[in-house]
Amino acid sequence: MIFPLAAALALTLATLLLMVPLALVPALLGRRQWPYWRAGLWLHAGLFLLHLFVTFPGLLGYWGSRQLGTRPHERTYAGPRLGTDGQLLVQDWDSLEREAKAGRAEVAETIVTAAARRQQAIPSSDGVTLRAFRLEATREPPVATAVLVHGLFRSALELEPVAKLLRELGCECWLVELRNHGGSSRAPFTAGLRESDDVVAAVQHVRNIPGRAQVPMVVFGVSLGTVAVSLALPRLDGLKGVVLDAPIDDLSAAARRLMLFRRPDDSRSWLAIHEPWQSLVLQSLELWSGFSVDAVVPAVVLANLPVDLPVLLVGAGRDDRATPETVQRLFDSLPMPAERRRLWSVPDSRHGRVFLDDPEGYREQLRWLLSVGRQPR
Repeated sequence: MIFPLAAALALTLATLLLMVPLALVPALLGRRQWPYWRAGLWLHAGLFLLHLFVTFPGLLGYWGSRQLGTRPHERTYAGPRLGTDGQLLVQDWDSLEREAKAGRAEVAETIVTAAARRQQAIPSSDGVTLRAFRLEATREPPVATAVLVHGLFRSALELEPVAKLLRELGCECWLVELRNHGGSSRAPFTAGLRESDDVVAAVQHVRNIPGRAQVPMVVFGVSLGTVAVSLALPRLDGLKGVVLDAPIDDLSAAARRLMLFRRPDDSRSWLAIHEPWQSLVLQSLELWSGFSVDAVVPAVVLANLPVDLPVLLVGAGRDDRATPETVQRLFDSLPMPAERRRLWSVPDSRHGRVFLDDPEGYREQLRWLLSVGRQPR
């Protein structure tokens, strides 16, 4: 409750402090000060309540709708890089920071230039243009093409570790940045609803490339990316597999878990938002972005997938957003037989970090998905 109170207090003090110089006017006129201050304090008591229950959630909803985007740590990301041996040179926040401080790339200019050439623009709905990066496979034709979608506040940078594993298994990878993230253009944020159009647009773009229409395709999403991928699945035919890492089951429930910020070892825990502000913030987001939070329920879509579609769910035992319980329920609701679905969870990992904490295990799970996807149906 500290965050809403602190925000409302700050907004109230901003105008309350203006009363000090204005108090000079009645003082110079020789009038009594108390009536002026009494009226001003009562006014600001009302303003405090207004800011607490209207302005604060309204501003947060507006920020979520219009200002949300990639974290500053990775806004300089300019695409995946391959070394002279053809292997992916995985970047992260630390490597980007080192390059920013040095004022130059730590790798050869030819590698940086080649990374820029991998960038492609993909038109999506609402006038949005997506930035995507194509990572060629280590073999031709590839075992499969993989369209990868990142999480909230991230960019294609987050996808590099998974792309590295998929390329080692013979896949061509497309690292797609959702609207409002990375180098893609902006539109009102809908937490995966209209972002699902971005996934559909990316898949269609890849399939329209000569020689790729008949290549098996898998789609991957992590965190927010799982919402966009899940809602796009009914519009994607002929997929050979789906990977959902830290899958979100229900937007409303997940958003409330996110706002609770239950991370004892995180200094930002004071930003936790409880009821009634959770509902007020979500209602504000709905008004600013023109959608219903309750309409974004990936669990319903996943429970009605084709029974022959291979699905891999990846969970983490210490995930406070896609909790182990919700991931298990999602898995239990999948309609396909046991040989075409798999749940893999790493007990000591956190939200969206399994591919960093156990890359070898992750590779084996991806290998399973690709092998199942190639089996006759």
